[in-house]
Amino acid sequence: MKLINNIYIKSIIDKARIARLATVDSECNPHLVPVVFAFDGENFYIPIDEKTKQEPSKPEKLKRVKNIQTNPNIALLIDEYNEDWTKLYFVMIQGRASLISNKKGEQQNEPLLLEKAHKLLSEKYHHYQKIGIGEYVIMIYPYKIMSWKNK
Repeated sequence: MKLINNIYIKSIIDKARIARLATVDSECNPHLVPVVFAFDGENFYIPIDEKTKQEPSKPEKLKRVKNIQTNPNIALLIDEYNEDWTKLYFVMIQGRASLISNKKGEQQNEPLLLEKAHKLLSEKYHHYQKIGIGEYVIMIYPYKIMSWKNK
């Protein structure tokens, strides 16, 4: 399903370097973290990378991952602040998130999705050519995209 048919929104997503990922825990408490991401035209991919995690092989200990496992509904916000308020904008993506990996027992297409995500992320962020992207990636299937820009 192709939700992004607006060239302006696609250009914002393509040029954005960071976003904010919002999840909710089992008690409806929000959790918001800045993330890097890649977009393939259908899904968003957020790495569980190996840069600073105490236990990179245990993504289930991360609050965002626990929240997604409890409630896969997320929001991803891409925005730009500028002192010239005529240049303000945001794009908010609502979707369903899942954790993908190449671990045994996972779905058959997950290694291909993970390979695709790794390729997109390493092309967008040169840092990933030096540090590991990790064995897990959050994949977001968007079902609603909203945008706003100051005119």
